[in-house]
Amino acid sequence: MVLKRSFLVFPLIIFILILGACSATGEGSQLFSPKKSQVVESAPMPTPAPPRVLSVCLGEEPSSLFLYGDLSTSANIIRQAIYDNPMDQVNFQQSSVILEQIPSLENELVSIDEAEVFPGDRMVDARGNIKILANGVTYRPSGCTNSECWQVYENQESITLDQVEIVFLTETGFLWADGTQLTPADSIFSYQVALQIYGYTGPAKTRYTSAYELTDEDEIIWKGLPGFKGIYDYPDFFFSPLPKHLWSKFSREEFLTSAQTTQKPLAWGAYRVVEWVRGDHITLEKNENYHAFSNQVPGFDSLVFRFVDGGEEALAAFSSGECQIILNEPGLADYQADLISGQNNGRLNYYIVGGLAWEQLSFGINSRNPGTSLLNDKDLRQAAAQCIDRERISTSRLDAGQVVDDFFLPGDPRIDPEESHLSFQPIQAGLNLRDLGWIDDDGDPATPRLAEGVDGVQDGTPLQLTLLASGTGEIPLTVELIGAGLRGCGIGVDIQLLPPAELLKSGPEGPIFGRKFDLAFFSWAPGHYQRCRLFTTDEIPGLYPEYAKGWGGVNATGYSNEDFDLACGLVNTNLPDSAETLLALEQLSSVYRTDLPSLPLFFRNAIIVSTPNLIGLENGIYSQFWNMEYFR
Repeated sequence: MVLKRSFLVFPLIIFILILGACSATGEGSQLFSPKKSQVVESAPMPTPAPPRVLSVCLGEEPSSLFLYGDLSTSANIIRQAIYDNPMDQVNFQQSSVILEQIPSLENELVSIDEAEVFPGDRMVDARGNIKILANGVTYRPSGCTNSECWQVYENQESITLDQVEIVFLTETGFLWADGTQLTPADSIFSYQVALQIYGYTGPAKTRYTSAYELTDEDEIIWKGLPGFKGIYDYPDFFFSPLPKHLWSKFSREEFLTSAQTTQKPLAWGAYRVVEWVRGDHITLEKNENYHAFSNQVPGFDSLVFRFVDGGEEALAAFSSGECQIILNEPGLADYQADLISGQNNGRLNYYIVGGLAWEQLSFGINSRNPGTSLLNDKDLRQAAAQCIDRERISTSRLDAGQVVDDFFLPGDPRIDPEESHLSFQPIQAGLNLRDLGWIDDDGDPATPRLAEGVDGVQDGTPLQLTLLASGTGEIPLTVELIGAGLRGCGIGVDIQLLPPAELLKSGPEGPIFGRKFDLAFFSWAPGHYQRCRLFTTDEIPGLYPEYAKGWGGVNATGYSNEDFDLACGLVNTNLPDSAETLLALEQLSSVYRTDLPSLPLFFRNAIIVSTPNLIGLENGIYSQFWNMEYFR
């Protein structure tokens, strides 16, 4: 739980001493001259309170603060301070300061209409891909929610598809930092700028948008491309306002390079940028035109973001008092003992922010390496999973979240929690391996088991696998523990570390996305996308046209299951709060847990370090710095 945006604050009592003096001038006036024996005591002048400054050590310097420029974590953290994020999601609870309501089917701000589509029009096909309507395109006619009603276009005059409409109702009373009124038209302008920057090939919010318009009642109406219903979250399609009154004449090049947009963008949040010294710091000061501005909000007069390189430098700056908080520094995880000791001794507080990259061990189910097809047996995958102590791995790392059994965040309200059947059971795993025909013939778990009667495997073949991971020096602790667990069950493991660029290179050359591996430990980035697509048949990388996405596919495991594909298709082609999607999500979790195309470990955590007296931070799942206006 993190501090909410509305909470009681202690009243600030300000004592003002007013000194008055009277004088008379002109004819007949007399000046008062005290006698020497009189002592005139002057009242002491009040000392103004020093400005309150929050200094932040930031693990990476952004290249731009333009809304459609640098999308890094550091850039987004600073934008949290200068823009009041249109949408905040804290521990799966959504709120917005600029939208009256979060659109949904339930509150009828989301609806589905019929749209007539003609040959040559842009639309979304039955599998969720943007197409130009032409002969041979498979589509979902209006009202169709599953593959049983798909049709193929063949010379019809037109077809009718579903078209989603979202109504965004904006609050009033917001000002830009220069005092100009912020209006819904600024959101429309932001959409137009995004089109200028990305065209129709950028992020989903521009690719799948058919119209973004303002009604006479100042309602913003978003319409999707006909056939598109694969929305992850409705607010994803709201365009955060940009200052039309200042930027309306800018060209695409100016948006991307001008200091007015990239270094000191006019915004409407709690702070505004006043200085950016490249390579050193960015200074922000409080915005007196902020909609929630008061004596207590924001809590600091200014923010200073100082850039650090690595956990050691960040902690040194923190210890010297150069900064009061450390954000977006992955290197902090290497100083776990120091952080725990510091918190126990009252020198610092650290907080855990969950929901970052999903760490998992991929199985090479459909490997292109000759003779490496052992892991296409799901029972062998399940037995191997029982050999790995995921809880030990999780507790050994401060940046590791709780162990998960699928690709959904812990606590996701859309998924009913189930009892784990992937617990660490090395003895049972050994029995299961024996039953599968993998025999420990010498009673020594340090030597690989040998095949005896395994279908498609020559007797005497050792159960020997190669584990790929990122690195160039010492083997990472997580990888070492995975290897040790498998070896303890009699599964031989050869660990190979490769530089990240080489490990994750696209196929056919890359070992992972070229499907040339037994085991591969790597992470999938966070974001608003359905992770089920990481394991669908049409995402298997390979030579086109045999493989639909060519070498651009992301299903490196080669896993293929028709039921999984159908469920993922339903999620990607129905609205996020529809009954079809919610049921399909449960099916995905069930099939994944049974077939286990990869072994899920956990979602990585971000670590925030602060001084003990800084108020406003707690553990949870949220965007870093989301409520910084209430820090104090």
